[in-house]
Amino acid sequence: MEESFRKIKIIVNPTAGGGKGRRLFPLLRQKLLDRHIPFHLQFSESAEHVTHLARQAEGEGCNLIVACGGDGTVHYALQSMVGSRCALGIIPMGTGNDIPVNLGIPENLDSACDLLLKGQVRQMDVIQINSAAYMAGVGGVGFDSEVNAIANKLKCFLKGKAAYVFPVLLKTITYRAKEIALRLDNENLRGPVLMVAFGNIKSYGKGMQITPLAESDDGLLDICWIDPVSTFRLYRVFPTVFAGKHIEMPEVHYYRTTRARVESSVPMDLYGDGEFLCPTPFTLRVIPQALRVLVP
Repeated sequence: MEESFRKIKIIVNPTAGGGKGRRLFPLLRQKLLDRHIPFHLQFSESAEHVTHLARQAEGEGCNLIVACGGDGTVHYALQSMVGSRCALGIIPMGTGNDIPVNLGIPENLDSACDLLLKGQVRQMDVIQINSAAYMAGVGGVGFDSEVNAIANKLKCFLKGKAAYVFPVLLKTITYRAKEIALRLDNENLRGPVLMVAFGNIKSYGKGMQITPLAESDDGLLDICWIDPVSTFRLYRVFPTVFAGKHIEMPEVHYYRTTRARVESSVPMDLYGDGEFLCPTPFTLRVIPQALRVLVP
């Protein structure tokens, strides 16, 4: 391993994955003990509490903070860790787990625990929103953010891909295109959209490769703009997203930038890492290699 970790804090989100964090806690604890990993473990009580516990762990001298949950748990843990010498570890227990999967972190509990002993630290980019919060994965406005809002409400009832596919099918009935203005490094765009996704990694929504060319350490934000399409066409386009083939279609436009300013004719919500972040207008900015993460 690149470095030894003197003190490890593991933050468990008990509600992640529909309660998987709470159900698997005894098994997780035993696997950590079996590996003689020195750790202090705490349950989070809310999203904001995850950030508080991560900040507290840094103050206690921990140099590895492990988020045990889904992409939302990772999102709130990293808020206090950008630019820190402390490394972020991930034990995936969420519904989507797109951030760890894109980093090569296995969803298998044994393999994820082994990684705490055998992993190496690498640096990844983060996306800053309005000079305030950060996201590590994919964000979006339009159709996908409205789908995300539905998925968050139904996540206790739906599991796996169904937690994302069902809200998509539901939203196709009611969604109306909205007009946005998008300012990038070298061009300005304006027009009606089905959706616009902003990717630091390739996928969201349990494997939908919405920004398939994205790399988490290249200093660039990948943008996928999709024009308004008919319901029938959307049903044709949607399945291709899981393989990233949608970017070959004429309704899809792909850009790369270090900064994006987003404005809209009517308010639109930005969701990122599966969480509500802010309404329009907003600015996104890449902070290159600002987060240290433990990977295979």
